[in-house]
Amino acid sequence: MPHPPEMQNNLALSGQIRESTSSDIVIDTRLKTDERVIARVTDGIYRQPASAIRELISNAYDADATRVVVKTDAPRFERISIEDNGHGMTPEALAHMLEHIGSSAKRSAEGGLLGVTNQKDPTLSPGGRKLIGKIGIGIFSVSQLTHSFQIITKVAGDDYRTVATVALKQYNDDAPSEETHEFEAGKVKIWREKAADKETQGTTIVLTNIRTQARNTLRSREIWSAIEQSDQQRDLGAEEDQGSRIDPPKFHMGMMLLI
Repeated sequence: MPHPPEMQNNLALSGQIRESTSSDIVIDTRLKTDERVIARVTDGIYRQPASAIRELISNAYDADATRVVVKTDAPRFERISIEDNGHGMTPEALAHMLEHIGSSAKRSAEGGLLGVTNQKDPTLSPGGRKLIGKIGIGIFSVSQLTHSFQIITKVAGDDYRTVATVALKQYNDDAPSEETHEFEAGKVKIWREKAADKETQGTTIVLTNIRTQARNTLRSREIWSAIEQSDQQRDLGAEEDQGSRIDPPKFHMGMMLLI
């Protein structure tokens, strides 16, 4: 029996990925989604940087990660990476994710075949955790933070790790296809490269060129601006209202002076 067109696309893409054995062999593909997915991302559920990062950590939890490390180049916040030691993604799982944004393999029989869910119970992770992710747009949440990011993923026993560089489009950059109502959500370049350790596993998401608004939020810019105004008024001898005095947060890295 022939495979459905969607599965044929997945098999074709995953086959191309497996044929890549170095960064000299790059596969170009597109991220496709529909207006429903775009609407969910832009309706405010990921407006705060913490919400998008939480979504990526949830993905790591569903991959049975026992360790997740979030790194930034604070105080600039131009780059953020989320690194986990979960199961990682095979080329087939990565291809499915890129081809089916908004239609997660989790909680489906296909998830077990792709190694993203338990073989016996699709509501559980491969290791038996109750799954958190539901709607399959977790990776797309980063669109509120940046339009460019990289996925580096590897499963244990694989001689290669898979690298995907994603450039997202703006919501209004493109019109949907009249036939499929699909948007081209972005472009992806994928390749495989030799791993230093065959038994390592996990996924790293590297966010670059963080949006100015997100950087200002991470720097607590509004809070520090209010503190600075309060200090200036006090220095000018203005009568201080005890209720209007603003103290710095208990935990902070200081005021960001770089513009």
